[in-house]
Amino acid sequence: MPNFKIELPIISQQLEEILPDYLEDELVIKHNLVQDITYPSDSYQSIVFEKSHFKKVSVSGHTFNRFECVDCLFESCDFSNVEWIGGAFHRTIFKNCKLTGANFAEALLQNCQFVDCTINYASFNFSQLKRVVFNDCQLNESEFSEIKWTHLELYQCELNKTNWIGTKLNKLNLSSCQFEQLSLSPDLIRGFIVNYEQAIIVGMTLGLVLDEPR
Repeated sequence: MPNFKIELPIISQQLEEILPDYLEDELVIKHNLVQDITYPSDSYQSIVFEKSHFKKVSVSGHTFNRFECVDCLFESCDFSNVEWIGGAFHRTIFKNCKLTGANFAEALLQNCQFVDCTINYASFNFSQLKRVVFNDCQLNESEFSEIKWTHLELYQCELNKTNWIGTKLNKLNLSSCQFEQLSLSPDLIRGFIVNYEQAIIVGMTLGLVLDEPR
């Protein structure tokens, strides 16, 4: 559990099970269970997902413009290389999802959780993260440059070669995570929380030279 309060999705236990044959502009999926379907790559405008459960749904390679998601659970879905630039996510959970190469740049994520997800090579650049948790996720070589965050937790995640340039790291705790290399802004690391081994990595990233005692 995170060390701050996070609001969970509000989803009815009785959802109407639907299987839309295709997605389209200005589509609203609300109070629905959508599962076991793959949609061909395309680009869409103004789609809204609300109070719904998506299970084993694949929309790999799609582009969503003006996308909004509220009170949703995505379970075992494939969102690889999806473009969600400027999207809005509220009270949303991604569980055991594939998000490799997903683009959340300039998006707003509020009260969101990523659990056991593969999110390598993703971009969160210039996004706003408010009460967001990444738990047991792979985030190798992902981008967190110039993000604005309040209450962000990463727990037992793989973060090798992630980019945090331009992001203030004060009170961000990565001590439970794994990484061998990070990109950081030296003037923005005051208050950054890491473990002893990670401190050596960060120091070397900043140009420190370690010398063994003779």
